[in-house]
Amino acid sequence: MARNGSQQSKRSRLSPLPWVLSTLALVLLATAWWINFRFGSVILEQVLLNLPITGGEGVGNDRLVIEAAVVCIGLPVLVVSLVAVARRLIRRARGHRPPPVKTAVRRPLVATGLAFAVSLAVLLSVTGVPQYAVAILSDRTFAAYYATPAVAAEAKEPRNLITIYLESMENTFSDASIFGRDLLSGLDDATSGWEVYDGLEQYPSGGWTMAGIVGTQCGIPLKSKLLVDGVNPNDFGEKVTTYLPGATCLGDVLSEEGYTNVFLGGADSRFAGKGTFLSDHGYDQILGREVWEAAGEDEEDISVWGLSDRRLLEHARETVSELRASDTPYNLTIFTLDTHEPGGVYPSCDTDDAVAMATAITCSMSAVADFLGYLEDEGVLDDTVVMLMGDHLKATSDGGAFKTELEGASDRTIVFRVSSPDPVAFDRPRTDQFSILPTTLELLGFSLVDGRAGLGVSLMGGHDLTDTALALPSDEYEATVTAPSSALYKEFWQD
Repeated sequence: MARNGSQQSKRSRLSPLPWVLSTLALVLLATAWWINFRFGSVILEQVLLNLPITGGEGVGNDRLVIEAAVVCIGLPVLVVSLVAVARRLIRRARGHRPPPVKTAVRRPLVATGLAFAVSLAVLLSVTGVPQYAVAILSDRTFAAYYATPAVAAEAKEPRNLITIYLESMENTFSDASIFGRDLLSGLDDATSGWEVYDGLEQYPSGGWTMAGIVGTQCGIPLKSKLLVDGVNPNDFGEKVTTYLPGATCLGDVLSEEGYTNVFLGGADSRFAGKGTFLSDHGYDQILGREVWEAAGEDEEDISVWGLSDRRLLEHARETVSELRASDTPYNLTIFTLDTHEPGGVYPSCDTDDAVAMATAITCSMSAVADFLGYLEDEGVLDDTVVMLMGDHLKATSDGGAFKTELEGASDRTIVFRVSSPDPVAFDRPRTDQFSILPTTLELLGFSLVDGRAGLGVSLMGGHDLTDTALALPSDEYEATVTAPSSALYKEFWQD
């Protein structure tokens, strides 16, 4: 009897392990499914840089946290618990005796261990770990192609700058054969006579907001500090305290040239370290959702992500008026969000579209068009460069709008349109986001050595691409840009 009691105690002590592994396996699978459903194809840097503990405070959209907790943890735990209870009740009802320890533990342990391993492999694949592993094994670096952004000659008459980042906005949305109508028609009318560039590509390994900002303002791909060899991850703390402090970006250059740099966004500026990046790189004032809510904005104008584009651009009018009244040149950066999934639809604007994202695009473009009309009426365009650009292509996640339509499109490029008091002529039919930084500086009247800044070369002036990264064959260019370049990023990420 003592021996049987000992065996029963041992069986009771060991049997939970397969259930724990089963739960973990389901958690991993659910997490992989949820990431793919909500965000589509992602890379490791994107995952790390958007976690609250590594990218900044907050999560941007609190509902996503609740959804992730329910789908990725709650449901797997519930399913395994129900199966465990049902199995025990069935055994009791049938009068089955508990199997021997070896049968009760070893076989399920092997099966659940394999399930856990497969689930982990699926999650790692979804989050881009294999791609990163391939890149890190390469000894490539783009250091030889990098040019620190610097002004070679002052502008005779510095232009002001207004940049409007259009969330997830690509030229595909103007294709009536795909969407039934031109969803960008409001923007088309407002930018008639502008320089419209249809060849702006998303850079390799780009594809999310902070990657778009860093790519266009610093001329480099965004790589997580946690993946940089030689940087102590224990120094990262609970939030990012500095963001690429060793890199030189647009705000840094303009600040040195006497510009006032202001940022307006509808989303929380703390999300993903955006506010930290901006404050580290020359921005004097940063206004986001946290400011608008504290000021008492009507709840009807606030979505799950933040303030509506229409209200944001009404605030932008006030900011433009204040900046024009000063005696210094200014750089105003505005970031929309209505076209972020899920599309923001407000009482102030509605359409008869069946898809909320179509309404969001139409209404957002209408708000932008009204703001551009204000700039023209007030004479702002007489001394100011205005740039409209998407931050990246729209993600084609299973849970997002227009997945089939966008995946079937043959040539997807990012919106990029420019108004300038001076003649503008872009001389390359295609480029990626790295060339926006040098192009911006030359549009403002500054001269750059060989038109270079970061990894980019200005689209103006017919600059020679010899010995630049852009001269590489496309496959070699991608391999070079996606390489870790750890020594260089160690400099970028350290104070």
